[in-house]
Amino acid sequence: MKHRTAFVLVAAILGLALVATLPAAAQNGDASIGYRQKVMGAIGANMGSIGDIMKFKLPHQANIPAHAEAIRTSAKLIPSAFEKRVTEGPTDAKAKIWDNWSDFKDKAADLEEASAKLASVARGNDMGATMDAVKNVGEACKACHKEYRKPKEESYKRM
Repeated sequence: MKHRTAFVLVAAILGLALVATLPAAAQNGDASIGYRQKVMGAIGANMGSIGDIMKFKLPHQANIPAHAEAIRTSAKLIPSAFEKRVTEGPTDAKAKIWDNWSDFKDKAADLEEASAKLASVARGNDMGATMDAVKNVGEACKACHKEYRKPKEESYKRM
């Protein structure tokens, strides 16, 4: 019985120690990086879906407005996803983001606007106009990436 009581006591102490370290782990930046990568990944996934629909002439053209709205929704989240300045660790974010915060937020707003226009245009049946709107969304992405994302050769993914 004494061994069981000691085991329960040790397990409880270890459990409390683990719970006490969770906030510290969350504040180390990894959680913030993971969140913003998911937000940006959602944008990439939806752009990729639109690209596949158009490139391979998939029968999902009616889904393009929904993908564009998803991009728009994610674009709204970009500023809050990057509020915490975390430049160390598995991230391709440049420190310039926080040095030029207003411009960074403006670029996110440009993406939001371009994706809203894409959603509107895609509701019609003019694939030429839709393609032009897709290109505008891509340009909005590139404008921000050029300025605020590390180049591929400096990416944490290559390390």
